[in-house]
Order: sequence, then C-alpha cells, then structure tokens
Amino acid sequence: MADGGTSELIMLITGLLVAGIVTTLLVASWGGLANSMDTAQNQIEANSKTKAAFAGDPMQVSWNQSACHFTLYIQNTGTLELTTVELGVIINGTASTVNQTRLLSNSSVWIAGEVAELYVCPSGITLSAGQEIIVTILVRSEHYKGISGQYSFSEVVRLV
Repeated sequence: MADGGTSELIMLITGLLVAGIVTTLLVASWGGLANSMDTAQNQIEANSKTKAAFAGDPMQVSWNQSACHFTLYIQNTGTLELTTVELGVIINGTASTVNQTRLLSNSSVWIAGEVAELYVCPSGITLSAGQEIIVTILVRSEHYKGISGQYSFSEVVRLV
C-alpha cells in the first residue's frame, strides 16, 4: 500500500512539473503572437492613414529634356505627415531619381492638404514631348506608433 502511494505522488509531481513547463512555453508563445498581431494592426492603421494624389493636369506635365527633369505635383491626401526624403517614382516600369522636392507652401512638413513639387529625372529611358507615360508614385509617412505607412498610386501623364 505504501509503495503505491509513493509512486502515485511522484507521478503527480512529475505531471505538475510538465504542465508548468508547457504552460510557460504557451504563455511565452502567446505573448509573441500577440505582439506580432499588434505590429500588424499598427501597420494596417498607418497604411490606411497614408494617402497621396496627383495634383495638377496630368495631360500637361512639364518636361525639360536638357535638364533631365519633369515636374510632378503630389498632394498629401491622408491624415499622416508624409516624408519628402523617402519618395519613389517609377516611369514606365523604370525606377527614376527624384532630384528635388519642394513644398509649395514653403512649409517644413508635408501635412494633409499640402502639395509637393517633385523634379524627376528618368534614367535609362527616352522621353519626348507629347508622349504619354505611366508614372507610379510611392510615398511613406513619418513614424506612427513606431511604423511608417506606405501608399502608391499610378497616373497616366502626357509630357509637354
């Protein structure tokens, strides 16, 4: 009788130790999963608040062949402040260089409603006045809850 009680007690203690270890692992995994879900939710929220749109007449985009730039006007239509440093421009599928960015209001921050003037130099492609091209703009917001929102849009424009 005494032997049966001792072995049952050992099995009970072993079972409790294993259950404690498994519980600790599950709680740690759940914490990582919850943190990952929180980060994903913040990214979705930042992306939804990051927007921009083409401002101006897309059929009258100024093209200066000798200076290698055409001028684009982009308006911040989202609720987050956009960064003027991290802009991307793709012309007919080819990445281009943004040579200069200037906010038309001479403000230092690109807040909602503000329009930025971009001088873009397409590289590796030949453009001419009267040509219609597809321009894709990629913008990024300043940090929001530790995350930068991203947004892109495309527009068909005609060079003049």
